Amino acid sequence: MCGAYNVINDPFTHAVTEALGVSQVETRGIRVPASTIQIVTEDTNDRYLEDAKWWLLLGKDGKPNYQYATFNSRWDKLYTSPLTKTLFRTSRCIMPASGVIEGQNKQYHHITSERGALALGGIYKQYQINDETLTTASVITCPGNPKWEDIHRKSVPLMLDWEDDSLIDMWLDPTLTDSEALRHLLTPKINMNLIATPITGARDLTPRAEQIEVTADE
Repeated sequence: MCGAYNVINDPFTHAVTEALGVSQVETRGIRVPASTIQIVTEDTNDRYLEDAKWWLLLGKDGKPNYQYATFNSRWDKLYTSPLTKTLFRTSRCIMPASGVIEGQNKQYHHITSERGALALGGIYKQYQINDETLTTASVITCPGNPKWEDIHRKSVPLMLDWEDDSLIDMWLDPTLTDSEALRHLLTPKINMNLIATPITGARDLTPRAEQIEVTADE
C-alpha cells in the first residue's frame, strides 16, 4: 500500500523530471489519496507533466467513488480487473516523488532512493464530465519484500529506475499494449538502494530514529 507521498521541488526531483523530459514538479508537500498530484504521461507526440486526482475511480458527479479504494492498484489485479486491465495496457504514468510514507503498527517511515527521489509507476484514466476532462491516477503496488518487514510487509510501491531510458520509454509508450512485456516489473524485487527514515507520524516527517539502509536485491 502507498497511502501518502511527498513532493518537494529540489535538485533530486529535478533529476527525475529532467530524465523524463518534462517540466519541474511543484512543491506540494504530503500528497494523500483524493488530493491533486502531478503525473507524467505520454502520447504519440510528447510527454507531459499534468495534474491528476489521486483516486482512479470517479462517480458520475466527478468526485472520487469512495466505495472502492482505487488510489492504489494491486499487481495481482492489473491483468484481471475490468477497471485496470485496459489502463495497464494503454494508460501508464509516472508520479515523481521525493519519497513515500508507509505505516505499520502505528510506526511510520519515509522512504526514498539513495538519489533522493522516486519515480512511482502508475496508471491513469480520463473522464469527460460536463464538458471538462478530468484525469485520475493510481499507484501500482507490488508484493511485499522481506526487507520491508518492519516498514510495510504486505506490499511495496512500484519504483521505476528513471535513469534506465529504455525502461522508461517502454513504460510510458502508449503504443506498447502488450502488458505481458511489463509483468517482470510486478515482483517483490527492490531494484535500487533505498533509505528509510523512521518518522513521527503519517503526516509528520520529523525523524524519530536513525535512517535505515535498504539495499537493492541482486
